[in-house]
This record gives sequence, structure tokens and C-alpha cells, in this order.
Amino acid sequence: MATLLGEYLNKLGIVKEKVRSMANVKKPRMNDLCNKGTAKPSPEEFYRIVLIGVKLADREEFEFNKAVDEIFPDRAKNNFLEEYSRLPSDIQFLKRHTLKQSDVENKIGMAENKISRLANEKTKDLLAVELICFMEGLNYNLLDTFKEIYGEIKIDADEKVKNSKNR
Repeated sequence: MATLLGEYLNKLGIVKEKVRSMANVKKPRMNDLCNKGTAKPSPEEFYRIVLIGVKLADREEFEFNKAVDEIFPDRAKNNFLEEYSRLPSDIQFLKRHTLKQSDVENKIGMAENKISRLANEKTKDLLAVELICFMEGLNYNLLDTFKEIYGEIKIDADEKVKNSKNR
């Protein structure tokens, strides 16, 4: 049975094998991401697969944010700064950059101390949905933030992917 990612790619009407190849994802991994509910995409896999799919379907980039809603409809949606909205903007800025790690983990449904384990390289399993919830909690533009982290993805006339960051 197709996962929500698999269903989304089917809806785009594109060849998943082409997306897989261009996104540099191994065949078994792509098959799992599209068909097994237990397979969870990493942030980079998600970004590359979805944005390449959007581009191959000749859709506008804003479709990326719609894809997030379709693929992760039940994700935690929080505004980490909502309780500080009455404060002056400079104080809100400070609060944005000094959030308690445990508060962030709780609000996005991340395991306790996972951010520390990620930072200490004791785990490498940051999930796309966790990063997305974090970005949304800070009111970041999802696609712009993914581009900042993983680089711009461009597809040339020969349908070869050009990434502005070496990955």
C-alpha cells in the first residue's frame, strides 16, 4: 500500500524511477519510502524527492509547501513564539534564539534529549517531519529553509540535477 509520499508522487503523474535517480536515492530505499508506512524520510531525502518531483511535474515551487501538508497532515503544528507575541519584536527575536531544547522537543513530538544526541552524533535519525515541525514552530518558510540547508536544486535541459551545495 502506498505511503502518503508515494500517493503524492503518483498524483504528480511523474516517473518515480526518474525522481529516485535524480534525487540520488537507492532503489530499495525509494521503494520503502513510497510503500512502507514504517519508512520515514530524512529531511534531505524528503526535500530532494519532493522538490524534484514538483519540478518534473512542471509545477511551481510553492507546491512544495502543499506537498508537506499532504504528506504529513497529522504533524504537530506549533508556534514556539506565540506566548511571546505581546513582547517587543527585539525581545521576540531573542526568545527565538534561546528556546529551551526540552520545550522544542515536547512541542514537535521529538524524543527526549534527541537534539543532544543528534548534536553529539550519537544518533543520525533526524526525521523530515521533525525538522519541518521545528521550522514551522519558528515561522520559517519551509522551502527557503530547506534550500538554505541543502542547497538549491535546479534541473537543466538534459534533466540533470544541479545542486548549489556539494552533497
